[in-house]
Amino acid sequence: MIALALLLFAGSYQDPVTGNTIRQLTEPGHRASNLYYHFSNFTADNSNIVLAVDGQIYRSEVASGALHQLTNESGVAAAAACPHPTNARLVYYFQGSNLIELDIFSKARKTIGTVPEPSIGGHGQPMFSHDLKSVALSRQRDDKNWEVGLMDLATGRYRTVTSVGFRVGHVQHSPKDPLLFYVWETGGYAPQRSWVVNTDGTGNRPFYYRTDPKQWFTPLKEWLTHESFISATGQMTMIMDKVGIVLVERDGSNRMLAYGNYWHVTARPDGKYLVADDFDGRVWLIEAATGNTRLMATGVRRRNRATHAHASFDRLGKWILFNNSYEHDTVSLVAVPE
Repeated sequence: MIALALLLFAGSYQDPVTGNTIRQLTEPGHRASNLYYHFSNFTADNSNIVLAVDGQIYRSEVASGALHQLTNESGVAAAAACPHPTNARLVYYFQGSNLIELDIFSKARKTIGTVPEPSIGGHGQPMFSHDLKSVALSRQRDDKNWEVGLMDLATGRYRTVTSVGFRVGHVQHSPKDPLLFYVWETGGYAPQRSWVVNTDGTGNRPFYYRTDPKQWFTPLKEWLTHESFISATGQMTMIMDKVGIVLVERDGSNRMLAYGNYWHVTARPDGKYLVADDFDGRVWLIEAATGNTRLMATGVRRRNRATHAHASFDRLGKWILFNNSYEHDTVSLVAVPE
């Protein structure tokens, strides 16, 4: 028990503003990153955290802090791995155009399928469909054409859902509906950023948009970004640039949840609380019903201004996970207050 306790708190520090204990999952000298925040980085049973360290996939035991390397190969898209939502043993990731299934305990792996040629670059982060039968992904065919597609997990078959003439990013599958979300990725403002399409390829359409400036939340042209589904409801949270956090319903209707100059946001699985970061390197817990905020961590960009917190919750809403460079580049945990 003493050894476990020492391991648990190794690399921890007290936040100088909040007083919260911040756990660091990796030691100095390693490049560590969490997975993207639009789904939980925890395994289905909440016992392990999946993260990327030095370009490989690792798991960190929540109870002990023990770190285990899971891959040791070139071409592993480690930071784009995806834990299975119900099977705590399985993680999926791309290695080139191959989708790999990995058992995080035995380290057994198998190739599910291959995205067909022509294919340029990566395929984004695979994300499970609402029925867990397929994963959503992207495919760049050439310099001018991109696809949103699905890969069947039983057969490995890839199927194009829709093709567009602009760069596709942030492909996500609705947790409730046969619906895919994607964005027109420009690295900045786009004429229409957010789109949805039915998984049968029909109904490709803009998702969030307000055509009448009188309905805008701000006199400036509205710009929403950093979108994330709420797993229990099928709603989405989005950042409105320099304004606040917006809740978008499944039909695209929307309302402002909290005002503030936030950077990234996602919701607890039940949608009752949000976690968001800002450009000053602070991580906030926000109550969705009231907009009340609680500061959880500060200085997460202290050593490295390039740090994006990409904060997210565990499966039960007890922990917040985020990228952190307060002492060194690492992935950190802070407990959510009771």
